[in-house]
Amino acid sequence: MKTMSIENMFGDLDKIDILAEKPETKEVLMVLVCNGFIDGSPETQKALLDKMEGYLNHTQSEEFQKEYGGWSVILRVTLGREPDERILALLSKCPAWTEDYGVKLEIEIGGKPVRIVES
Repeated sequence: MKTMSIENMFGDLDKIDILAEKPETKEVLMVLVCNGFIDGSPETQKALLDKMEGYLNHTQSEEFQKEYGGWSVILRVTLGREPDERILALLSKCPAWTEDYGVKLEIEIGGKPVRIVES
């Protein structure tokens, strides 16, 4: 089985995949799309964290703050299928990190929300 490249799994690490706003509830939803099987290799873990960090840093930008300051921000990591357990373990450590940025982390696998117990 050929492993996928980081770009195939996560797209451009410097881009936000989807940003949607709900003005009626003052919510911003940022979606990080993961394609295919996400392996648990150190490179993959680092790429996922780098991409998440890009999203989190974006929420701190002047442009974002000007437009959405005071809104609640959700970062939803969507996985097309069950990833390597090391990826789930890694994501289970992230809610406190995203909260430091005032961002709520959500995980979805195969279109269904997954409850991650913080480890």
